[in-house]
Amino acid sequence: MRPRPGTPPRRVLVAGAGGALLHALRTCGPHAEFTVLTTRRFGGMPRQTRWALVAPGNAWAASLPLADHAVVQLGALRRAREAVFWRPSRAELVPLAAALRERGVRTLEVLLADGSALSAVERQRLHTLGFDQVTERRPGTAPSRSTGPWPERLAAWMIGTVLATMRQVVGSRPHRPAPRVPRR
Repeated sequence: MRPRPGTPPRRVLVAGAGGALLHALRTCGPHAEFTVLTTRRFGGMPRQTRWALVAPGNAWAASLPLADHAVVQLGALRRAREAVFWRPSRAELVPLAAALRERGVRTLEVLLADGSALSAVERQRLHTLGFDQVTERRPGTAPSRSTGPWPERLAAWMIGTVLATMRQVVGSRPHRPAPRVPRR
């Protein structure tokens, strides 16, 4: 799927550990430019990927480049080599999202590596920032791996896929309060 001629490539900003970059590379397609937020200079990036050095302390907001889409990973550091990636804390999520929105980000993906979920307050605050779309992704509880014949393994995989898709759909829907029914 190629963009139309003359259309600038999608600018994707990645914050968090290496898993966020891998997710962005897989889901955003080959016709995107990626900028990864790092704590120090970093070589060996994949093609069409740049890095942006994040200022230490509370000055990180000034370090954010312009982007159309952002992938933010929150959660535990898995490997020591991922320490080069700037990792926002959970408390920085909403201020980071606000700063990203000011930098032109229209769609936001939040990867929750620790398996937790966004709180109702976090979802509401992200919604009020005016993104076109906010997607929450977290590792699902996969059914136990079947070691049986291939039809059982296929069925287990299909059920896991359906459950993960349903979680994504339900998690991405805006919260609407239930209508009050008058009592008689």
